[in-house]
Amino acid sequence: MSKAIILTQYSAPGTPSIAAEPPCAATIGAGAGARCRYRSLERQQDLATVDHLEELWSVDAVALAAMPAAGVARYTCVETQDSGPCDEQHGVLMIVAFNVPIARTDEVERWYRQEHAPMLLRAPGWLRMRRYAPIQVAGGPRWTHLALHELRDAAVLESAERALARSTPWRAQLEQESWFAQAGRFIYEYLP
Repeated sequence: MSKAIILTQYSAPGTPSIAAEPPCAATIGAGAGARCRYRSLERQQDLATVDHLEELWSVDAVALAAMPAAGVARYTCVETQDSGPCDEQHGVLMIVAFNVPIARTDEVERWYRQEHAPMLLRAPGWLRMRRYAPIQVAGGPRWTHLALHELRDAAVLESAERALARSTPWRAQLEQESWFAQAGRFIYEYLP
């Protein structure tokens, strides 16, 4: 089976502390691994958790779908690409989410694998990139593609390498499509 994550985003005022929240009940017995916690750099009240799973074989999809409260979005995702492990702990997580039309999926996959990801990973401090396909969504927008970028710090977002990766003709062509403009971008600081 594929590696997987459960990404949970909290945007409601008064959301319970994620520091005290136990792992997602749907992950118990599913090869549950580490849980990472995050706080938004853009909106301090927004939080997120990423539950890393070795396998997705036993997640109870019905229980997972029923769990989110108002202001909570949960995504069960299988891994589609991993740039490889990194020994350095990231300080920032940038999530980029797209709802790609089926007819454009192959093009987006080629762009991300052949051009975009390799260019970003050249930036000093761009530690790792993993991409996921959401297979279950509860309480949030329907994304078809999620990319989790692990960064040393937020300064790498201003790097020349990122600017170059965002200014290619291939990307400019994709930017003209409405689904690209509607992408979700979230920047979080890691909470140890």
